[in-house]
Amino acid sequence: EKDLTDKICKKLNIKKEDIKKLIINKKSVDARKDINYIYEVDIETDKEKIILNKKIKDTLKTPTEKYIFNITGEKELKERPIIVGAGPAGLFCAYFLAKNGYKPIIIERGEEIDKRVKTVEKFWKDNILNPNSNVQFGEGGAGTFSDGKLNTTSKDIRIKEILKIFVKNGAPEEILYIKNPHIGTNILREVIKNIRNEIIKYGGKFIFNTSLKDI
Repeated sequence: EKDLTDKICKKLNIKKEDIKKLIINKKSVDARKDINYIYEVDIETDKEKIILNKKIKDTLKTPTEKYIFNITGEKELKERPIIVGAGPAGLFCAYFLAKNGYKPIIIERGEEIDKRVKTVEKFWKDNILNPNSNVQFGEGGAGTFSDGKLNTTSKDIRIKEILKIFVKNGAPEEILYIKNPHIGTNILREVIKNIRNEIIKYGGKFIFNTSLKDI
């Protein structure tokens, strides 16, 4: 990656000082003949018009893409929204609601992450199962114990936003551009705690060891 700037300058026929900002969008490996890294990058430069007028192969103006959380309701909520489950869907639902002032309450049948890890280790060591808090159930959901792999073929703009939130809360920055992103279980546990604390900071509330049985 230290050679990337030189490659960009050569391709676009510009100098290093012409590049004001460089962002890696995608990184993959092409091993069909020799082994090559394929990069998709954004650069910010004052020479944008000159470069685009040259019509250099594989070079184009970056489309503006930004995820916007749309508030579609017409009536103010009288009560706080309740989310059942602190798996990926529940956590990110709570995250966006909390950030936008809705102060959600999250009910989770299992334990918070640190206690859940000890419970799972006890199961693996002593064969004692907690039916409500285990490899499947608890803060972070089933994916917390699957080595933190992230893979999707979706081009939905929300995917990038989710990855940015992971990075903001402690995941490695390379997940924003690497083809098959991977966080790793130990890191992921800290990321989940950071997301929970962020939700609480904005007024959210977690209730663990609690199953919703009926409405």
